[in-house]
Amino acid sequence: MFRKSLFSASLRHTSQEMINNLKSLEARRDDFELVEGLVADTRGAGLDAQAMFRPPATPYVSVRVHTGAEGVLQQVATARGLSLAENFPAGWLLVNPNKSTFAIEVVAAE
Repeated sequence: MFRKSLFSASLRHTSQEMINNLKSLEARRDDFELVEGLVADTRGAGLDAQAMFRPPATPYVSVRVHTGAEGVLQQVATARGLSLAENFPAGWLLVNPNKSTFAIEVVAAE
């Protein structure tokens, strides 16, 4: 009986974790779509970029950096109404000046 109770509690906990993760992903859907758009724009501007995410639901852009990459990122950010800010040592942040809680990380990949 104890085993059944323990299994049941474990299953409830696991299912609640899954529900919370799905809610997190749904809440960040717009951010994931924005990151995919930023990657497409960045690739179109000549940089090697990938859409990535850190669990549970933090999307970011990974860019292979070369000379002039910051200028290209600035152009992509400006075209989307975003501001580019340096984020040492990792890379940059794309910040929406209209939303104080919004920032997409751009990581410099080797």
